[in-house]
Amino acid sequence: MKRSIGAAAGAFLLALSLFPSPAFPILYIDINAPGGKRMPIAVADVAVGPGDPSLSRGIPTILSDDLALTDLFDLVPPTAHMETVTAAHFSGKPLSFPGWKMIGAEAVVIGNVSARGDLLAIEMRLYDATQGTLLVGKRYTGTPTQLRSIVHRFANEIVYTFTGVRGVFGTEIAFTARSGKSKGKELYIVGMDGQDLRKVTDNRSFNLFPRWSPDGQWLAYTSYRTGTPIVYLRNVSTGAEKEVVRFGGSKAPGGFSPDGVWLYAGVSEAGDSDIYRVRVVGGAVEKVVEGWGLEVSPSPSPDGRRIAFVSDRGGSPQVYVKTIGVAGETRISNGTGYATSPSWSPAGDRIAYTARSGGRFVVATVAPDGSDTREVASATDGECEDPSFSPDGRSLVYTYRKRGYSALRIISSDGRRQRTLVSGLGDAGSPAWSPGR
Repeated sequence: MKRSIGAAAGAFLLALSLFPSPAFPILYIDINAPGGKRMPIAVADVAVGPGDPSLSRGIPTILSDDLALTDLFDLVPPTAHMETVTAAHFSGKPLSFPGWKMIGAEAVVIGNVSARGDLLAIEMRLYDATQGTLLVGKRYTGTPTQLRSIVHRFANEIVYTFTGVRGVFGTEIAFTARSGKSKGKELYIVGMDGQDLRKVTDNRSFNLFPRWSPDGQWLAYTSYRTGTPIVYLRNVSTGAEKEVVRFGGSKAPGGFSPDGVWLYAGVSEAGDSDIYRVRVVGGAVEKVVEGWGLEVSPSPSPDGRRIAFVSDRGGSPQVYVKTIGVAGETRISNGTGYATSPSWSPAGDRIAYTARSGGRFVVATVAPDGSDTREVASATDGECEDPSFSPDGRSLVYTYRKRGYSALRIISSDGRRQRTLVSGLGDAGSPAWSPGR
């Protein structure tokens, strides 16, 4: 996708914007171009107004780290910067754009922060250094504990300005892991940048299969804390919980309908497993998929019309796609091994899943009609499992396992770049990426 800066920035200048849209040059980053151009960008030190000067120190680091994670930008090193940004640059003093251009920067980010009691006032601006024009300016207020989230918001503004696609900074990933010496598994949440890890449950039982609601406010998961598997909804902000699926034997949530009305789940009774959907409010139950074998791991499409799921009706677990309310399913996984854990891309054009290939588990993606299968993540020394797409569709989080070691990794959807998100927790797995914000 490519889009002019003018069109992208103009579309996002809302109430928090500081300035009207100037006449932008035609600059863009094509996020779909293999090996596409990276934008050279400088993130200047932040000017400090009244208050604690230390408040500004983390902003350039957080912002630079965010931009580096996108693989869309080349960060001009701070040692090359030739101009110190001051509060005067926010009250009429122009930047020395020739100087920024001389060190290779095509874009410059500046910021100003001040403390007013318990609140921070943060102003951030993005300039086109080649033309000396303002691309986007935002003013935020918040507490010091909200500093990271504020910087994430502006990083998303930068990504959107250059690509027309919303950034994913500030999104989170839910997963399961062992806690200490406990034999059970607890739910955890971590920021997509690997920061702000926190434990969500602490009941020393098995808490499994986290799935986000479309608004990002709730997690559905299966818990064995009563001795019986029950699917709960948990508010990630307040910790409030309610039961959603209690009937049947083993059960695992697979995902929500796009409107959040239905929760899909695989429910096993008497050795048979079928796929149901349950109204989140009211509890009405409908059977969606049934067969003589095991039907598990439902994943609704972004438009709510189809569902991907796993069935062993052909002799081994494979991924199928079904149009809801229409008879018949289409097998989309190929090979003679087996395939599990389907996850739709936000655009609905790809399905990621775990496949058995060459004696190892790998992450693959495929078109919903079963065409164009691509292996995305593999390891010669371990297994790659449980993929989940980022809200922009440009990345996947998955589980890497190796002889008793496990980690969560993030890989670009084309497989070109990869990083470790979480390691050091026992048996980490089942990651689920939150919706965009």
